[in-house]
Amino acid sequence: MRWHLQLAIPLLAIWSSGCMDDSVDAGPDPGEVSFEAVSFSGWQEKLASYPPDIVVVDLWASWCISCLERFPHMVELWRSYRGNGVRFVSLNLDDHQDAAALADARRLLQEFGAEFENYYMDENLMQAFSRLDLIGIPAVVLYDRDGREAVRLTGDNPNRQFTDADVEAAIRSLLAGP
Repeated sequence: MRWHLQLAIPLLAIWSSGCMDDSVDAGPDPGEVSFEAVSFSGWQEKLASYPPDIVVVDLWASWCISCLERFPHMVELWRSYRGNGVRFVSLNLDDHQDAAALADARRLLQEFGAEFENYYMDENLMQAFSRLDLIGIPAVVLYDRDGREAVRLTGDNPNRQFTDADVEAAIRSLLAGP
């Protein structure tokens, strides 16, 4: 029962934030977020175009509670490292044929203030996971200045989940160079 509450509380907070009265002034709206479809081959082209930047890719979906809990820290990291040769990109893995899920993902990106590049995989979900060499999400993949995958942080091992500190340590390590 306790783990059900741990899962339900973040979802309730996200849901209730979308149900608030629009007449309440919550301050200025964050900038518009991008959210574009990309095929696997298009994704590979995007990655190839990013060097000499270090690239931090957050792989997530709107149904992944752990992803949603982590994502605000990714936005904080983007704010801290932008302009320092580090590019942040998110790749959403919701079902590309589920318009409601994609609309929810776009809304979440807007709420999180994710003003960096955001894409969703426009392919079959199982094929996308396979082509991206993923077992599950959340996952963060970092690429070095030459465009090579340098660090892959996943939750594949239930005894060793990656943390926000692991993401930041990987960024710092890549910035420091060889």
